[in-house]
Amino acid sequence: MNNSQKTLLFCTALVAFAVAMRILSFENQWHNFASIGAISLFSGAIFKNKPFAFLLPIAALFATDLYLELRAGSGFYDASQYFVYGAVAVIVLMSKFMKRVSVLNVLGFSIASSVAFFLITNFGTWFAGYFATEAIPAMYPMNFGGLMTCLEMGIPFYRNTLISDVAFSGVMFGAYAVYQSMAARKMAISVK
Repeated sequence: MNNSQKTLLFCTALVAFAVAMRILSFENQWHNFASIGAISLFSGAIFKNKPFAFLLPIAALFATDLYLELRAGSGFYDASQYFVYGAVAVIVLMSKFMKRVSVLNVLGFSIASSVAFFLITNFGTWFAGYFATEAIPAMYPMNFGGLMTCLEMGIPFYRNTLISDVAFSGVMFGAYAVYQSMAARKMAISVK
């Protein structure tokens, strides 16, 4: 298997993992406990300047939204969803600034990406009120107080976002480091 095939297999496994975790999270009502943020961070940091750095988390997000739509009719819900996809793209962009992969960098970027996701998606939830309909009314008043209430109401969901981003980022970056170490060892053995 050549390197591009290994990369494709690895990327496919990441998307499958993200989809499985998000579905598991939905089915067990673990709100916002998913690996999408971690995959966004990982793909941006590892696959710098590559289109699939964005494609991986977006594909995983879209696949699970499609599942949620078919399963429960809640996959494609309102204008705030654009902010979710936008937040994923912002996390990928942020992670491109990770100069070196280290425990502290991964932890810091994980925390920063969960904060960014929280702020962007909660702003989107509030902003979706401008597109309210009878079927989907505004959740919050369309003023500064409504925005602050929306942010406050999002705090309980943030806990799961933060925990999952830190945990899954640790697992992904750690697994990748082990993979790289094994590949380097295999290469050194084959050169001898």
